[in-house]
Amino acid sequence: MSRSPAAWLALGLAVLLGSGCAVVKVKERAFGDVAVERNVDALSGGRLSASAASVLGSAGLDAETCAREPEPCIGQLRTLAAVEDWLAASAELQLLRMNALPASVTQAAESAGLARKPAAPTAAAAPDVAADPRTRAAIEAARYAYAYLFLSPRTPEQRVFEARQERVLRFYNRAVDVVAQAAFEASRGRVGASPVQVGGLELSVALHGYESSEIEQQPEALLASDTLGFDNLRAVYRRDGFGTSLVAVFPRRSAAAGQGPAAASLPYRDTRYLPVTATLRFDGDSLDAVLADRSARMDVYNPFRIESETIAGRSVPLAANYSAAYGIWLARSELARLSLSSLLRPKQARAFSPRVYLNQPYDPDKRVIVLVHGLASSPEAWVNLANEVLGDETLRRHYQLWQVFYPTNLSILGNRAAIESALQRTFAHYDPQGDDVASRDGVLVGHSMGGVISRLLLSDSGDQVREASLSNFDAATAQRLREDPLVRELTVFRPMPQFGRAVFLASPHRGAVVTDGWPLRMVRKLIRLPFDVLRDTAELIQRSQVDQDQLQKIGFRKGRPPTGPDDLSPHSLFMRSTAGLSLEPGLPFHTVVGWRDPTVPLAQSSDGVVPYASAHLDGAQSEKAIVSGHSVQETPQAILELRRILRIDLAEYRRRGGR
Repeated sequence: MSRSPAAWLALGLAVLLGSGCAVVKVKERAFGDVAVERNVDALSGGRLSASAASVLGSAGLDAETCAREPEPCIGQLRTLAAVEDWLAASAELQLLRMNALPASVTQAAESAGLARKPAAPTAAAAPDVAADPRTRAAIEAARYAYAYLFLSPRTPEQRVFEARQERVLRFYNRAVDVVAQAAFEASRGRVGASPVQVGGLELSVALHGYESSEIEQQPEALLASDTLGFDNLRAVYRRDGFGTSLVAVFPRRSAAAGQGPAAASLPYRDTRYLPVTATLRFDGDSLDAVLADRSARMDVYNPFRIESETIAGRSVPLAANYSAAYGIWLARSELARLSLSSLLRPKQARAFSPRVYLNQPYDPDKRVIVLVHGLASSPEAWVNLANEVLGDETLRRHYQLWQVFYPTNLSILGNRAAIESALQRTFAHYDPQGDDVASRDGVLVGHSMGGVISRLLLSDSGDQVREASLSNFDAATAQRLREDPLVRELTVFRPMPQFGRAVFLASPHRGAVVTDGWPLRMVRKLIRLPFDVLRDTAELIQRSQVDQDQLQKIGFRKGRPPTGPDDLSPHSLFMRSTAGLSLEPGLPFHTVVGWRDPTVPLAQSSDGVVPYASAHLDGAQSEKAIVSGHSVQETPQAILELRRILRIDLAEYRRRGGR
């Protein structure tokens, strides 16, 4: 069939157009899809970013081949691309290679720390680290990223708004995480070992901002902070920056070599979960020197004390995670279980002594905030409040957190004396001379029964509590008891001088009415006291010749002294003895009260456990009523109120000449 001239012309044009020119087509896409694609890279999506793929494509290199074997492509790319393009793409190729290799060496370091009973380290782990290909790829990824950040033609400040710089920083941080895990494995069994051979690199390790006592043991594990998630923690507070955030997990005190049972009985507890920030630096001032160097230095920083570092002549903010170590401690501590078992468990040989937990390494230049929990509770009651204080940059720079854990089945006066002793021993241990900033103007924060104890820690009893406690005894018996050392220890006390402010949250200073209800009366009957407390009480009764009728008048039941819950009754001898006991004159204090039903006038209200009339204290600098039940300390409003109070405290401290 013959074609017309016009048909032949059209066919020819079609062939020419199809074989000689590409036709660009425009297709509109959703902005969200574009944003997702721009954010995909070797770290977030397991494939090269669009910018790295573009650099390789422009150089005529196949992206898939380069991802499998990065070194040849990196060598070719150096002469085919701009310096920044080459360094950024090289860092990403090495990171992609690192992710593709099995974590044979660092698997234990990355995961063992999440187990409650870490496996014992094996002597065979260290030799593999020196030649591990995954670690080698991590080192090269960190090397090229470091060169891009500090040794390329433009400065980091000139690229401050570029997405690629932020991406390369993430590559660097992740690579340093893997190198740090490998260094940890290489130094197992050798505390402070440096240098170590890691992935073909001689790596020296330098510590910054830690006291020697904080790192004298070998950690059990090293955890990458930013890979951890926490249930029931409302926020994770971190600072973006240079380096990787880690948590070093140390052995329990009693399990540490050479410490034994005596150390386990000490009241103070350094944190076993130490937050660290690690960076990797390569020697040399030129690009060629950094790329050729076979040695490097890993700097390990205490993020609570050091926020930035000078690198390549410029101040660089360091990455930090302020919640991870705290979250791991709470997840592993089992403090809530211990608090309930101490309250109800029969056949306790002895009460556990109060413990003072430091939530960060002791800092002599930061004032102390001490948290005291309430009845049948533990430091877990402060989970979000403590985390919010740690996460507040202003407060974190000027305060450090201590948390008291004590057995709430004992009498309030007994716990007051024991907690004061624990705190005094803790201050004396960390500051023997008593001249640190940390030993003055601290802030005492108590919830519920912990608030009642806190008020007593800041009060001068004079003879009031002792004489009121002895008022039901005949004159001769009262005189014998008055001279007894145990009675004096419990009933005569002065304000602790280390504190300059107090905050009471839902604290029943005049008793909790609910404690006299029949459900709690039944629970009070189930509460057990340790044998040592019963023994000491029996010996006191015997040497003072106290008869049973007199004991019953002061709340004893079948020879058993009153417990903490007994003392919280508005009709208890404890409440009568401490009624009207004032805080140290001039000491500022604040109250926070729960208001369960805001339709009820505040003066007649309650948080469901503590009436407003019991929580209210005349003379408070501020009083905040929050719509809440008794656990008011965990509400966002109460946490904001505490942060406000602490800022006032900080401002007044500065006006007095404090730092």
